[in-house]
Order: sequence, then C-alpha cells, then structure tokens
Amino acid sequence: MAPKYSDDSPSPLSDPQAYELPLNQAGTIGVGAERINDAMSETADSALPKLRARYLWVIYIAQLTLYIAWIVPIAFSLAIRVDQIAPDNRDSILALAVGLPGLFVVIGTPLVGIFSDRTRSRFGRRRPWLLLGSFLGLVGSAVIALTGDVAGLIVGWCIAYTGYGIAASMINTHLGDNLPAVQRGRVMGILGATTQIAPILGVAVAGSMASSPIALFLLPATIAFVGGLFFVVIMRDPQVTTPRPALRLSKVFEGFYFNPRRYPNLAWVWISKACVFLAISMAGLYGVYLLSSRLGLTTAEVGGVVALAGLMGVGAGILGAIGSGYLSDKLKTRKPFLVFSAVAIGVSMVITGTSATLVQYIVGAVVLSLSIGVYGAVDQALALDVLPRDTDENGRFLAIIGIGSTLPQAIGPFAAGFALALGSGNYTVVYIVGAVIAVCGALFIIPITAGRRADLETHSIQVMG
Repeated sequence: MAPKYSDDSPSPLSDPQAYELPLNQAGTIGVGAERINDAMSETADSALPKLRARYLWVIYIAQLTLYIAWIVPIAFSLAIRVDQIAPDNRDSILALAVGLPGLFVVIGTPLVGIFSDRTRSRFGRRRPWLLLGSFLGLVGSAVIALTGDVAGLIVGWCIAYTGYGIAASMINTHLGDNLPAVQRGRVMGILGATTQIAPILGVAVAGSMASSPIALFLLPATIAFVGGLFFVVIMRDPQVTTPRPALRLSKVFEGFYFNPRRYPNLAWVWISKACVFLAISMAGLYGVYLLSSRLGLTTAEVGGVVALAGLMGVGAGILGAIGSGYLSDKLKTRKPFLVFSAVAIGVSMVITGTSATLVQYIVGAVVLSLSIGVYGAVDQALALDVLPRDTDENGRFLAIIGIGSTLPQAIGPFAAGFALALGSGNYTVVYIVGAVIAVCGALFIIPITAGRRADLETHSIQVMG
C-alpha cells in the first residue's frame, strides 16, 4: 500500500526527520507509536556505517533527559507553578503559558532546520544549534523557577520550550544525517519508547518536589542540559565545506501549504489529523486541576496519579501501536483503525471529563493512551499511502502533514481555555468539546479513498480544474 519511490529518493518512512514533534504528554504517545510501529518494518541497507551501541546510548540518554525537562512541565509542573503564582486566574494563564510557546516552535522549528543546513561552523552543522537549544532550555527554566509573576513565567517557558524544541529537532536531524537504514527501525523504536517513559519518570519525581520551584524546574532542566552537553561533546558532526544551499523564501513558504483541490486525499488526512490532535491537546491541559478540585487530591497525590495513569498508558499505547500496525498491514486497510481510534479518543475524554472517582479518571487516561497508540501507528501509514505520486516532494508533503499535528496542539490550549470560559469554569465542558472535535476527526477520515477502495499504487490523485 505504500507509495512508490525512485531509487535515488529516500523513503520518508525511514527518515527520522519526518517525525513530528510532540507538544504535550499525550502527543508523546502518538509520536512514540509511530516510531515503535516503524521499528517493526523492514528497512533497506544504506551506504552509511552503523552507529556503535555506545554512541546510540548517549543519544538515548540525551533524548530521555530532554523529554523529562520538556514534557513534564506541560503535564504537571506548569499547572502547579501557575497555581502558586496566580491561583485566581490559573485556568486562563495556564492556557496562555502552554499555547504561546507552542506557536513559536511550530513556526520556528522548520526555520532552524533550514539554517542548520546552511551552517558552516568548524564545530559542525547541528552541534551549535543543539548547544543553543540546551542552553535556552536551562535559562528559560531558571526564569520560571526564580520568577514570582505571570509575565516572567510565560516568558521563561517560551524561552525554555523553544530551546527544547530546537534540541529535539537537532537530535532528529543528526539521526537523519548519520543513521543507516538498517538501524533506523530499531533505534527509532527505542526512541519512541523513551519519549513515552521520560514524562512518567519526571512526573513521579516532580510530585514530591512541588513545594520547591527551583527543584521543580531547575533540577530537570540541569539534568537535560548535562545530557545534551554530553552528547554535544562526543557528537560526530564534522564541518561542512560545501557551498551553502540557496535560501529562497518561496521554497520556505511552500513547506507550509498545498492545493487541497489538487490533492483531496491529502487534504482529508490533514484536516482529520488536525481535529484529532486538537482534541488530544485539549485533553491534556486541565488534568491536574480536575484531579485537585473534583477529587480533592493534594499536589503530591496528583503527581502520583498522573504518573500511574501515564505508566499504564504507556503499556496501552505500545499495545495499540504494535497491534494496529500489524493488523492494518495484514488486512491491508487503515481507515477502520483510524475511525475507531478517533471515536475512542472522544469516548476517553467523556470518561475523564465526567470523572467522579479515581478509578474512572485512570480508565479514561488508559483508553486515551490506547486510542492514541492505535492512531499514531496507522495515521503515519495512511499519510504515506496518500502521498502524491506525480511529484518528488515527499519531504515537503510530510512536513505539511506534520503541521497538521503540531499546529493544533499549539492552538489546543487556547481552545480549551475558550471552552472553559463558555462553560463557566466547568472542566467537563472542555472534555466534551474535545470529544466532539475528535469525532469530527473520525468523520473526516471517511472520504479518503485509500486501501481497498482505491488503486493501491496511487491514493492521492490530481483533480484538474
């Protein structure tokens, strides 16, 4: 069912740069599911030499420490810090603090990739940007830990979040530069699991440090900086002496749009993906406040519940990714799995939003993780199925599809805050609205003509006119 590629055109399935950056804890399940599912796929050999195990372990550690410092604040720490600084306006401020830096990363990450390609430093192309990202993450986290006002918190997280986004992008890009095809499945599968495990470890520890802003933010940021710095030191990133690629704004902007009338299948994939990830983003914003206000849990207890739900969710997410990836290939169909998972995401949000007991909340979280695991594994496969065959721009189209997940995740906190305002502060309203959006995402999958209903060699046809 996969699209055909010429011999000199790399398959995006094996290109680590094609993976999307998660902008919340639930998003890590989706990205991890894609990588775990791809680890089960056969990959062709390449001319690149294999990376040694010791080198890969340094990358794994850098990724683990990065995701602890990057995702844990969104899942737990920022909500606690906002409640400490501005308890009366915590809902709107949290939405602003989480959503604003997400917009920076969505716009800035592709630009950083372009500028890193043009870097001709004697320290390499990726190393300077990785160091910059790690440093910004540390500085921004320090600002959050030491500030006592809302403006400082928002500015600090914008700096830190941008830095972590740059660092994650450079790790992925470095793998794209150096990881041979024969190792990509296994390595990306391990990294996929790492992205899911890291936030759980971080939240479990953060719950016991909630009373100390310095420990809550500066400690994980320092660990991430040390992990990133260690990788920077041993990173194999030689100086590039070839002429810089031409920088044309028209080419940059082409990476953000396509003609939906010409490629309708691609358009349906994009809009359905956007709806699903918008719902996922809304699901993850107010969980801490829901647990503390409705179930009367202390901060430490909330941290324990979030970590427990996350741990159970990782197992469910991995199960969903492996099971759906295998079955969708076996049955040669994607759409039923995507429709099921999008509807199940909506169901999980209703379960969570109406939680009256701890068990109900955990059940909702596990169903959400299972659904995202199914969606993340099969969604990427369908995206590859509908890539236009009349062009040689797989990287560009995959980048645009990636925006279908990252942009809604950045907008999601604002949408959640708006829904909460309409619901007069009732968190259940946020989850119900998110559930409706997820179901819309399922409906938008139905018009896609892929799999058994279409010619298996081309799923994204041109529509003239």
